[in-house]
Amino acid sequence: MLIEERTEQRLLIVTLNRPEAANAINTEMANALSALAARVEKSPCLDAVILTGQGRHFCSGGDIAAFGHALTQSQDGTALANLLSTLATTVHSALDRLVKAGPLLVAAINGSATGAGLGMLCACDLIYAKPGVKLRAGFSQLGLSPDTGTTWFLPRRVGRHRALALLLNKAPISVERALAIGLVDELLYGESALFLDKVIARTHQLIASGKAVRHTRRLIHSSEQKTLSEHLQEEQSTLVNLATSPEVQAHLRAVLQSDLGKKQS
Repeated sequence: MLIEERTEQRLLIVTLNRPEAANAINTEMANALSALAARVEKSPCLDAVILTGQGRHFCSGGDIAAFGHALTQSQDGTALANLLSTLATTVHSALDRLVKAGPLLVAAINGSATGAGLGMLCACDLIYAKPGVKLRAGFSQLGLSPDTGTTWFLPRRVGRHRALALLLNKAPISVERALAIGLVDELLYGESALFLDKVIARTHQLIASGKAVRHTRRLIHSSEQKTLSEHLQEEQSTLVNLATSPEVQAHLRAVLQSDLGKKQS
């Protein structure tokens, strides 16, 4: 399977599984991402999706071998253009649907990320990484412009000017540098084999508040499309609606009971 999935409570762990090709995206991988998006859209009980890679790489971007083969199929570049169009259409649709689906998107950067791999991790809400990993845009090195929403997500993480510099620079950057500029949220130190387990544990902690996670994420994502007055009204209506949920009421009672117990002890 090009993408492995396993569910742990309200959490879906997704592993890109082409380690022999550095988890590069070919047509089959793109179709698997589309199927993943469809599954997440139909899973309202999911609170988070973790995306990681098998082996030493997170994702090396588009499959360069497939690009090279396409170049031999037509002298005018039509075959390559058709391949890029197919890949972009499928992957872009999958990313758009995943972002809009609702669950928290978490990237667990187990190894190097390049090109479209960088774009995919930038689409995530939270990015955890192993120390020592390298990130690289890689598009300009191929003479191509970015895809996978990189020019949309990256400026929102690090600012427009820094995003441009990162995309034009052919040299990789360390995740330590990425952490310093806000591209990565946290480095998880310790035994390498336990990295994904640590990300899973962190994510379980984050989604413990239940419905509030999806609604908080939605409010953040929608804030740029609203005026302050509109957004304040949206915050208020969301807060009031959550208060009527039995799940939220039970959660609040448990917190209050715990606080009361601490004060009495």
